[in-house]
Amino acid sequence: MKWLPKFQWTSVGHRLFLLCFVGISVCIAMMGYYFYDKSTRIIQDKVGSITQQTIQQSGERLDLIMEEYSTRSFYLLGSKKLQQGIKDDFTDNYDREATNKDIGEFIANMLNSKNDLINLYLFGEEANSYKYATGYAPIPSATDALRSTEWYRDIVQGEGKVVWFGMRHSLVPKPWADERWQGPVFCFGRAIKDMNNLNQIIGVMLIEIDPATILSQINLGEVGSSMIVDERHQIIGERDESRLLETIPFTLSDRTTSFEMKKIGEERTMVTHTRLSNGWNLVGLIPAHALLRESKVLGWFTFYLAAGFMAVALGYALFAAWQMNMPVKRLLQGMQEARNGNFDIQILANRKDEFGLLSRGFNTMIARIKGLIDELYIQQLLQKELQLKMFASQINAHFLYNTLDSIHWISKIHKVNEISTMIFSLSSYFRINLSEGREFVKVGETIAMIEHYFEIQKIRFGDRIAWSLTADRELLHCEVLKFAFQPIVENAIFHGIEKKKGSGRVDVAWKRSGDRLQFVVTDDGVGMRPNQLNEIREVLREHESIRAGSNFAMKNISSLLKLTYGQEYGLEIESEWGAGTRVTMLLPFVESQK
Repeated sequence: MKWLPKFQWTSVGHRLFLLCFVGISVCIAMMGYYFYDKSTRIIQDKVGSITQQTIQQSGERLDLIMEEYSTRSFYLLGSKKLQQGIKDDFTDNYDREATNKDIGEFIANMLNSKNDLINLYLFGEEANSYKYATGYAPIPSATDALRSTEWYRDIVQGEGKVVWFGMRHSLVPKPWADERWQGPVFCFGRAIKDMNNLNQIIGVMLIEIDPATILSQINLGEVGSSMIVDERHQIIGERDESRLLETIPFTLSDRTTSFEMKKIGEERTMVTHTRLSNGWNLVGLIPAHALLRESKVLGWFTFYLAAGFMAVALGYALFAAWQMNMPVKRLLQGMQEARNGNFDIQILANRKDEFGLLSRGFNTMIARIKGLIDELYIQQLLQKELQLKMFASQINAHFLYNTLDSIHWISKIHKVNEISTMIFSLSSYFRINLSEGREFVKVGETIAMIEHYFEIQKIRFGDRIAWSLTADRELLHCEVLKFAFQPIVENAIFHGIEKKKGSGRVDVAWKRSGDRLQFVVTDDGVGMRPNQLNEIREVLREHESIRAGSNFAMKNISSLLKLTYGQEYGLEIESEWGAGTRVTMLLPFVESQK
């Protein structure tokens, strides 16, 4: 453990190790969590889908079973013997006994064909009542108390249709009840109508079926439980007898079939249901822990797999940190030598990756620095020579001004006014243009320079050219590039006015638009054809070279403006053949600091 004090987190290699290990570990953990979560969701959806299919299939089987019970009870209602027995329409006792025997055999063969019938009660409204269990036998006649029970009234109001009561303890009280069966039954009933007068109800039928027949169709096994729920959300079919007729503690979807997660009590439960043909709902319940039973195994597998990958990531991070730290360490040692004044140092640069490129670059830089140091002395010697040349240039400029002034005064003495005016304007133009070597001048100075230029051209063209120059007063002290304006005016004269028959006019204006300056030169010369205008606009936009003789000066000015001020500044050109041209120069508004 002696190496621990040397492990400094300020080192790039150590930081890289920590970054790689933590980054890979976090990625593995996130991928593991995503894999586990996604797998759990897939398992839940799969189990839910399978459960929903099971519930739907169970619901279809229940519909078939209840449809079969409805059909079997319908055949019983149409039995003439049964009608005769309930109405006590016998000729004698022998006829009564024979008829009762036939009814018993008919019930045994038709209604109890699957041996699932527990009790069959036939209550006559006016005469006889019967019960069938292990055999067919008369029971006491129906009383007003029996007829006033809720289930009896529901059957009568059903008008011969099947009235389903579901799974519950027997609805029939003493003395009619069969006390041999103590558990719950699955029961339903129908009103018995007189076959000779269908508007008259002559009795009530109540059928009790073994609930195992129904429960065997809705068994979900160990995964979950199922139940039958009526329209009032009461449980009317369940293996747990204690929950019968309880109201379910959750709501069901209005759809025909669905499955969703709900919180029932303290546990999340998947609830799936399908609607039966009689309006009931077959409901399946699967607790969340049952859904996650397989997910736990998958979770442990994911955990061990992630731990293994993290161990591999640890080794990879150590190797990567070592690979990255060694060339950095050599580079730092070389930099330390250079800092101490050893510019002959050269570090190992045999790698072919970025570190090799960096090492070779360092060696080249050190060699270049050494060469620059050697050249510095020579540059210092040349600096004095440069200063002398600059002084000589200033002398030459002053000599040019003085010579032009002399020519100007000689012309005035000899009264050669044209030469005098031209020489004076030329001298003033050069004085402003040179402006002591300054790159930027004020707008007022450029205006004076353009005025002198116009005076020179006026002598040449005479009355063929007219001009005007306007500027906002607030712009006179703004700083602009001094070389950008005269070529635009020159283009307007030589490419617009000179090629035009007759006289022409050039208007120059300085305007302000927001935080921008606009230098606008307008002429009424020959203008440009559309293809020539489009070519110049394309060149100005793409910064490409144009053919010699096709306004290359404008391209150079546009490039100079964009380099100096930015890409949003430059030249805009509008022209119409035979009507003239307008050139607008866009500049930033920069006030002079002097």
